Amino acid sequence: MTEIQQKPRYSGGGAIIMLIIAVPLWNEFRVRGDLGWNIFLALLLVGLCVAAVLLQRYFWRHAAEIGEARFDTTNKPSDS
Repeated sequence: MTEIQQKPRYSGGGAIIMLIIAVPLWNEFRVRGDLGWNIFLALLLVGLCVAAVLLQRYFWRHAAEIGEARFDTTNKPSDS
């Protein structure tokens, strides 16, 4: 078993919020009788929800790497 499989599964706040507000967004922006706009809006909302879930999974799997920046601060002799 990998380390990821041993951790308890959870979903982050951003993904949950996106999934919760998808229905109110749909109700707010859909237009009756405009099939093209409604299809575009549905695809956009589905894409945003999928992206939120995938980003949450990525952040969860790479939590130790995110925000970690290491720079070489040693003094190097100048070439000139």
